[in-house]
Parts: sequence; structure tokens; C-alpha cells
Amino acid sequence: MNICQVVPYFPYKEHLQGHPIENEYHIGGVERHVYNLSTELAKLNHEVTVITTRSPSHDYLSDITEFKVIRVPVDLRVYSSPISLGLLNLTFEEFDVIHAHTPVPFIAELVAIKNLKERKPFILTYHNDISKHGTFGKFVSMVYNSIFGRLLLECSDTIIATTKSYAFHSRQLRRYLHKVVVVPNGVDIKKFHPNLDRERIRRKHSIDKDAKIVLFVGRLDTYKGCKHLLSAFAMVTKKIRNAYLILVGRGPLKPVLRKIATKLGIKGRVFFAGYVKDEELPYYYASCDVFVLPSISEHEGFGIVQLEAMACGKPVVATNIPGVSEVDPRELATIHVPPKDERALAEAILTVLKNEELAVKMGVNGRKLVEKNYSWSRIVKNILKIYQNTCFKHY
Repeated sequence: MNICQVVPYFPYKEHLQGHPIENEYHIGGVERHVYNLSTELAKLNHEVTVITTRSPSHDYLSDITEFKVIRVPVDLRVYSSPISLGLLNLTFEEFDVIHAHTPVPFIAELVAIKNLKERKPFILTYHNDISKHGTFGKFVSMVYNSIFGRLLLECSDTIIATTKSYAFHSRQLRRYLHKVVVVPNGVDIKKFHPNLDRERIRRKHSIDKDAKIVLFVGRLDTYKGCKHLLSAFAMVTKKIRNAYLILVGRGPLKPVLRKIATKLGIKGRVFFAGYVKDEELPYYYASCDVFVLPSISEHEGFGIVQLEAMACGKPVVATNIPGVSEVDPRELATIHVPPKDERALAEAILTVLKNEELAVKMGVNGRKLVEKNYSWSRIVKNILKIYQNTCFKHY
């Protein structure tokens, strides 16, 4: 098949190699999802073209070469979301199917508008709702969802949701459930695996081999719940003296989190690792004793990082919000806690850290779970079936 992937941002080689340009061109879970999906499709000899925006630093960045990437200049930004009117000048006649990805507004919408004329099969992966903070942000979100968001969902022949619970929870998706098909996110089980050097990151940060490490990986933003994680970790340190917290990632909340760590008296126990190279990331999972995903809102629609932790054989503590809790509904590898409940979060972390037998069992269960349900080979087969079914119904 000749497949077009549409995503607001997409990695350059420098992102995959850990080049520190993340602040000016956001690369997160959605972007890496599209990269992995495109890579796997190309391996199966499908023609893949990714249409995305261009980084302000594109002149010195080297591009992906495994498949075709078309980068369109950004004309303006609305509430930090890029708008590229050049998308309306592109033609999609050569493609068998168009597969767009949200939640960043206006890129998928412009392609959907363009496609009203060309009428190619149009599939949308709805990773999570668009919801901004603050009074003005909520107003902008409401306007977007009632006009552009609705248009995008109306124009989609098939909508992929990453979990059933999130599809039912989402205010925007509820009226389009007749179009929804559930396909979860995937993880590279060859890259993330249990047989990695546990001491590599401990040596890097001068952490004793007998110390207990709590790990967070993700954007340092409000919806990730890192403030609550710090408060919970402060409780953990009162019970376990040689416990450390490593925060991997960047984001606007970093200065605030540093101040909170100082105020709580745990500054020396918290490491801000910043943006980590792709090849280095698995070793951070290998170093930890428990991985924590403390997200608090619908901005977190799935949590790919918990798959990466499970693939590395690590026990997980996560909040029981829709989407996130469906990854491991039977809690075979995970302890679920209510969002913002710092005491429950601390108790769950302590339960894992104090019970090595339980931690090992959860880690083994997690690896089995991702091998069974979340390997990219399995995910791609499911998505290809959706492509074929959508094309068959469309024509």
C-alpha cells in the first residue's frame, strides 16, 4: 500500500540521537508512535510518506531516510499549535490511505479539509482530547472542539482509539463510537528488554548499587502529576533512607519541581536527568526498582512509557485514569492508585520497594503482557487490517 502519515511534529535524526533541541520542536509519545509505525510499515515493503511541519532549525538537522518525509513550513501558531497553510497545496492522489494523528490542532484538520475534494480513505488516530489550562485555554479548547475538532471527526472514515475506556470517557469521541476501532500503542520489545546493565545509570549518577530507585519518564508538565510524585516520594524517603527519584524529560514545570524538591528537603535525593538519548533510555528503566506514571488528567490518553518499563521487566505504579489503567486492567504488573492521592501513591511505591518477591513477579508479568499484547509486529498487523477494511468500505 501507499500510505500517508500526517502528524504535527516528527523526529529528525538528531532527536533520535539525543540532540538537545526538544524545547523548540516537541517530540513526545505521539511522534515516536508515528515513527515506529512508519518504520514497521516500511519494513513490510509498504510505501510510507510522512507529512509534518518543519523545525525552525531545519537547515542544520539531518532527516530520516527510512521513508519519505515532507516537511511543510509553519505559517503561524495559535496557542502554540502550528498552522501550515502549505498543506492545502499538496496533492494526495498517489496515496491509498491517509492516516492522521491528533491531539495537536490544525495539521490533521487542514489535510482533512483538503481531502474533502480528493476523497481518499481517511483514518484518524485519536491519541487524547485537546484541553488547555486556564480560563482562556478552556475557552480556546471549547471553540476548537466544537468547530475544527468536530469537523475532523466527521471527515474521518475510521477513528482509532488506543483504549476502549478512553473512547467512552472522551466527550468528543462519544458521539462517534460507531466509527471507533481500538488499537493500543506498541513498544519495541527488542530495544526495551530485561537483560540490560542495571548499574550503568547508577554509576553515571553515583547512586549506590543497593539503593532503591524510583523512575519517571515524560514531559515535565502539570498533567503528568510530578508535583504529587515529589510529595509522595518525600513520604517514601522517611521509610527508606537510600531511595532516589530520577526524573527523565524536559518541560515547563522543571523550575517549579526543583523548588518543590528543595522545600520538601529531598533535593539531594532527586535527579533531573533531562532529555535522554533514545539509545540510553532503556538503561534508565534497567536502573530502577519501580517505574511511576502519576498522570492526573485526560491529557494522558495511554502512557507508552509504562509499556517501555514493563518491557524491561519493571513493576509499575500508575494512576487509575481512563486509558492508562486499561493497559494492565488485571494489575498483573501494575498497582493503580487514584490521581492526586499522594499518600496512596507513596504506599504503592513502598509496597513494591519493600517486597522484592512481588517486584520480581510484577516485572515478569509485565514482560509477558507486552510480548502478548503490545509488540509492534502485532500492532502493525491490526492497523493494516484497518487500512484494508477502510479502503474496502470507502470504495
